[in-house]
Amino acid sequence: MFYINGVSVEEYGGSLKSEYTVTGMEITENSYSIGRNRSNPLYHGTVLGLKTLTLPVDFAGKDRQEASARKSKFDAAIYGKNELVLPDGFTYTAICSEYGEEICHGEQLLETIYTCVGIRHGKKEIVTGNTIYCTSTLPKTDCRLTVTVTNGESSYQLGSVTFLDVTAGDVLCVDGITGRILVNGAPGAARAQWLEFPYLVPGKNMITCADTVTAEFYPAYF
Repeated sequence: MFYINGVSVEEYGGSLKSEYTVTGMEITENSYSIGRNRSNPLYHGTVLGLKTLTLPVDFAGKDRQEASARKSKFDAAIYGKNELVLPDGFTYTAICSEYGEEICHGEQLLETIYTCVGIRHGKKEIVTGNTIYCTSTLPKTDCRLTVTVTNGESSYQLGSVTFLDVTAGDVLCVDGITGRILVNGAPGAARAQWLEFPYLVPGKNMITCADTVTAEFYPAYF
């Protein structure tokens, strides 16, 4: 089972080999300090990178030209950022970083290895309520918060963002997934103050808001 944006690799005449690999998450930075000749290091934080996906794919055709043409179509599909479903059952938001060389096995079979980097996640969850339970294991999961204002206020808080001069019926959206702030579907960053976009931590999360919030997110995993 190997899908790219909901389309099976078999639609391209390909098949994912069982030898595919997914690495652990890259650690790009570890911050700590320790006093001279002291026994206890002080931990300040870790910056996580992405997983590396190594995907060997065979393409079959009636001849070498057809096999190569099918690979070319898949090359176009996997270009850039995509959603990949692998046999482990997880979805990966992945960016292709390398196209492998074409290795021919006879006249009808062509093998190549794609390399991608990405994040492992589950299916999209939509939860209504100001207490949100998140099953992620990663420390921060981007989320989208939406609310309909009941009473107009000069200052109105939605998660980590404060909106100015809202009126009853306004639909406010703080989108930490795409990095946008919307008011009634239109760009509204000029009417907001914030230091960071909202995120969820593993377990129970309390969303600060006077009205009932709808949260959307993809649980993300190590």
